[in-house]
Amino acid sequence: MKESELRRRPLNFWSTQLDHRPKLIQLCQLVTRTYKLSRCALHLSIYYLDRFMDSYTIRADKLQLAALTCMKLASQIENMDAFVPRYSQMNRFTKDCYTPFEYKAVERKVLTFFKFELIRPTTASFVEMLACRFLAQDDYAAYNKKLDDSPELEDTYPRFNSFEKMLAALAQLLLRMTDYTLNVHRFSNAPPSLLAAACIAAVRQVSGVPKVWTPYLTELTSYTQHMVEPYVDIIILYHYYQTAADVDVQKQSENTWHSPDSGFEEQLSAPQVEVVSVEVETFNIITVQLQKPCKQPPALKRSHLIICEDPESKRLKTDNDPQT
Repeated sequence: MKESELRRRPLNFWSTQLDHRPKLIQLCQLVTRTYKLSRCALHLSIYYLDRFMDSYTIRADKLQLAALTCMKLASQIENMDAFVPRYSQMNRFTKDCYTPFEYKAVERKVLTFFKFELIRPTTASFVEMLACRFLAQDDYAAYNKKLDDSPELEDTYPRFNSFEKMLAALAQLLLRMTDYTLNVHRFSNAPPSLLAAACIAAVRQVSGVPKVWTPYLTELTSYTQHMVEPYVDIIILYHYYQTAADVDVQKQSENTWHSPDSGFEEQLSAPQVEVVSVEVETFNIITVQLQKPCKQPPALKRSHLIICEDPESKRLKTDNDPQT
């Protein structure tokens, strides 16, 4: 994996559409949660999207099309075939505004842009490999000793009954901090293995582990504490910012009445697809009604009017008819 990450395409930061990037990341995260895709697929799709947007100027109304296409390709690389959503399924997140031909055209463009070199490691790839090994028994013993020596710290840091519970709790926090790296655009050119090591150090520092970095971690990740420190501070700042934002959202949600249509995920689910289908059916019905009056030949109408408007001429023609 270390050799493969050296072949990642560098980012030149030429894109003029970076203000759309947070919304595109949220769209990819929504697709990941809806279809239960892997975290590696999410990170790989953002890698595709960043490089593709860095080299092409995409129309604003086609940015979601590019993001969903990258999500589809990444899920094919990282997930099993049974868990890969179809374009028709992902298209409902955009209210079916794209056609299958557009998805296929963008897919060919992305594949040719990367020259079909799609298998690249991401930060999530390294984190999932290290998630069960970044904490040792010595860390658990030093953590409990720290709480025993300073009982006032128990209000800040929880006490775990076993090493396995502590490892599971810190591993969940590690995965969450891994997703934070997607929102920091300056990390796009950083080696994924270095970002994974920085996330480990950030988790240990936030969780109150006495030693943020140890020789064991240096041997495990091949990075020293001096190498990961510049990234650790940024990740921790973003973690505290995101935690405060989540608390504010939770307080607002407690003061509001929830209906079945509330929530971003629920609004993009099945009810909207039904509304779109009803509109299409109404349009078809109106079109059929507009075509019905045209079924009568206009010549017959015209001849009928002539007969009614000019009865004398009709009688005259009848009297002068030689056959009568």
